[in-house]
Amino acid sequence: MAITVERIDAWHDDLARDKTYTLSKTIMSRTNMKVVLQDREAKIQDQMIFNVQIPTEGEPVTNQLSSGRCWLFAMCNVVRIFIARKYNLGEFQLSQSYLFYWDHLAKANWFLERCIAHYEEPLDSRLMQFLQKDIPAQDGGDWDLAVALVEEYGLVPQSVFPESWNSSNSETLDALLTTKLREMGVELRAQMVRHAGQGSKRDAIATAREVKKVMLKEIFRILTICCGTPPKPDQPVRDFRRSLSDLAAVIDVSSDFRAQFVWEFKTTDGQVKSITTTPREFAQVHAGYNCSDTISIIHDPRSPYMHAYCPEWLGNVVGGRKVKYLNLPLDVMKKTAIKMLKADYPIWFGSDVDASSNPDEGYMDVRLYHYDACFGTSLNMNKADRLRTQDSSNTHAMMFTAVHLDGNGNPVRWRVENSWGEEACNKGFLVMTDDWFSEYVFQIVAPRRFVPAEALDAYDHGPVTKVPFWDPFGN
Repeated sequence: MAITVERIDAWHDDLARDKTYTLSKTIMSRTNMKVVLQDREAKIQDQMIFNVQIPTEGEPVTNQLSSGRCWLFAMCNVVRIFIARKYNLGEFQLSQSYLFYWDHLAKANWFLERCIAHYEEPLDSRLMQFLQKDIPAQDGGDWDLAVALVEEYGLVPQSVFPESWNSSNSETLDALLTTKLREMGVELRAQMVRHAGQGSKRDAIATAREVKKVMLKEIFRILTICCGTPPKPDQPVRDFRRSLSDLAAVIDVSSDFRAQFVWEFKTTDGQVKSITTTPREFAQVHAGYNCSDTISIIHDPRSPYMHAYCPEWLGNVVGGRKVKYLNLPLDVMKKTAIKMLKADYPIWFGSDVDASSNPDEGYMDVRLYHYDACFGTSLNMNKADRLRTQDSSNTHAMMFTAVHLDGNGNPVRWRVENSWGEEACNKGFLVMTDDWFSEYVFQIVAPRRFVPAEALDAYDHGPVTKVPFWDPFGN
């Protein structure tokens, strides 16, 4: 049914009888609606006061600048707290650019492997369009992908491998790498078609992987020129024995690479110390937090609880740790988070950061904006429907450092450490109401010892459902 002129006239008549229309139109046509519609009382109630808080937070507040590395920053923010406790440190950061470097090289290899494996898939298919559009070189990721990097390449302090312009402002580098990898993918597909038609598929794959080694060397060169030469992992990466032997050959081409590095630091009581170590040893011995001994808990009300899910097309390290989620009821997720904070464990989490929030001032509150007062309508979709309609998803990773509990032990609000610098939010932090948590937090990460035994059993031994790439949890 078309929209008729008569219907529009009737709508105008209805507006003319609405006493709030003229005032709303005058105000809203001249300013940002999120400035006008904020609830002052809600902001007053959202106090940055908490009765359960980890004793020390990392210093300084980190800043990912113009990059999509929130998942790496949030992970580094968690781990650095344990390093700071262990070595009595004040200001300290892990090198986010070190993980950025290896993530991009690993993702290049992962993408090219998919091009080889799916060479018979039409380029204009839904799958290949997704791979070509979103996968080749981008900053995004998830907790398990960060763990895969730590397991393969380790960690280093930021003083050992500082930020480069391109790691802090990644758009141009990502665009260059994406275009180059698409070009390489087309070439590898052509190689596979040509050689598979002349012999066995196994021989065609072997030939394509020889070509891929040369391609990865080009990607390695671009990354090293743009980001610098990071310390080399101290021992062969696990899957160098398989397809990652391509990356082993690439890494060895540079004489600038060194395995050992010296970490010099000053403790809060003025002692100057140094440690000679390697990236993998630093992660395994000096970090004080075992990233591998964790699981990702999600809250997805569309899907069965006590069930594991694995995105089919989310990866970086070939043969490395896969992304795997355990879907738990919301109350179990919150109880796990509270248990961690009471034990002085910060929490990596993922949420839909822009929904019903004011990041500029540091508020995350479902009461924050009164659309109904101005427009006569409100937003009423529940969490499940927002996921089904792609209206909401896991857009940003941050860290919980505190929670405020009422007299019955129920959460009222949460303290959030962001990675947008001290000038953003409330000196780098936000206050999140528990209702906002219920609606827009989708994932937390917990060491296994904090997870209920029944849930661990479901994660370790229960069935695993594959998540397609078009799902909010699939990419």
